[in-house]
Amino acid sequence: MEAGRHKTALRLLALAAIPAILLLVGPRDVTLEATPAALTAPACTGPDSVNLDCYRRRYRALTEAAGPRAAIRDLLRRAQRVAYLRTACHRLMHGIGHSAARQSGLRAFEEGDEACSSGFYHGVVEAVMAHRGLAAVRRSPGAVCGRFKRRAPHGLAHYNCVHGMGHGYMGLFRSDVFRSLDACDSLAERWERSHCAGGVFMENLSALSNPRRTSRNLDPDRPLYPCTAVAVRHKHECYMKQTAYALMVRNDDFEAVFRLCARSPDIGFRDDCHEGLGGDAAIFASKYVTEPARKRAMTRDLCRMGPTAAARRHCVTGAVTVIVRDGASRATDPVAFCSDFREAGLRLACSRAHLAIARKFAAPRTRRPNYDSRSPRLLCQHAAALEAEGLGTTRNQRGQIR
Repeated sequence: MEAGRHKTALRLLALAAIPAILLLVGPRDVTLEATPAALTAPACTGPDSVNLDCYRRRYRALTEAAGPRAAIRDLLRRAQRVAYLRTACHRLMHGIGHSAARQSGLRAFEEGDEACSSGFYHGVVEAVMAHRGLAAVRRSPGAVCGRFKRRAPHGLAHYNCVHGMGHGYMGLFRSDVFRSLDACDSLAERWERSHCAGGVFMENLSALSNPRRTSRNLDPDRPLYPCTAVAVRHKHECYMKQTAYALMVRNDDFEAVFRLCARSPDIGFRDDCHEGLGGDAAIFASKYVTEPARKRAMTRDLCRMGPTAAARRHCVTGAVTVIVRDGASRATDPVAFCSDFREAGLRLACSRAHLAIARKFAAPRTRRPNYDSRSPRLLCQHAAALEAEGLGTTRNQRGQIR
C-alpha cells in the first residue's frame, strides 16, 4: 500500500517537473568528484539509486558543504543517466532550496537555477516562511517577496517568489488548500494573489510524497476536485495544475481527461482545463522523449487529441505558456514548437500565446510596442527577443535563459 502511494506520488512529481531536464544547462560548472563534500555525502548507488530519502540526504549534505550550485549541478548531471531522478527532480530541488535558505535566506535566489519547474526557488521561499513563522508572515505578507517586486515587478523572480509563497502557506497550514488560499488573498495585488494560489495547487499535488503532511484535498473519484469547490477567482490556477492529477488517476489517458474537462460542471472554465492539459502535454513529452524535435512533436500530437478546435487551441496555449514560464525555452525552443504546426490556426494561436507569456514577464521598457501581427513568425521572433532580455530574472539567472 505504502509502495503504491509512493509510486503515485512520483508520477505526479514527474508531471510537476519542467520539460527537457535532460538538456537543461544548469549553473556554472562545479566538479564534485573527489571533493570532501562528494566523499561524505551518501552515494545513492545500487539499490539506493531509487531511494528518495537517500537523495534528500545527499543533496542536503552537498548544499551545506559545497553550496547550492554544486548540488544542483550534481543533480542535473545524475538525472541524465538515472530516470528515477527525472521524476523526483522538482521535489529534490525544493530540498536544495530549503538548505540554501537556511544558509542565506532569500539571497539564495542568486545561486539557483530554474531547472525542474523552478523547484529550487519555491523551496527557498518555503524555508524562509517556515523560519519566519505564520504570525510574522501574516503581519507582513508583502515583505516576503518585496525585494523581487521592487527590482522587477511581475518578472520571473517575482513570479517564482509569490508562487513559492503558495507552497510555503501549504507548509504553514499543514496542506490545507482552503486556508492557504485565504492567506494568498492577503497579498496586495491580484497578480500576486493568483500566482500564490498556483503554488498552493501545485503543492497540493507534490505533497503526496510528503509523509509529514500529505495532501488533504484530492479525491480520485472526483479528479478535478478541489477546482470544482474553490472560489471563482482561484479556478484558473487550479485547473492549470489539477489536470496532472486527473491524468494520473486516468492512467495518463489524455483523451479521457479531455473528455473530463469537457464535462466539468465549471462550464466557464473548461478551456482553462484544456490549458492545464497543454502544460501536462509538454511535461509528459519530456518524461519519455529526450530529442528536442521529437519532444515538440509529441507535445503537438497530444494537444491534437482535443475533441474540438477550441480545446486544441487552449491546449497549445497551455503548452507554450509552461515552456516559457517554467524555463524550458533553452531546451524546447517555443519558436520551433509553434512554427512546426501544420495547422494554420494552431500555429497562430501558439505564436500569440508565446508572445503573450513573454510580454507578461518582460521588463516594462520592453513590453512595447503592442504587437498585433498575424504572422506567426514575426510574433515568435518578437517573443524570443523579449526572452533574451531576461524576463525579470535575477542577475545570475539571466545568463541561463535561452
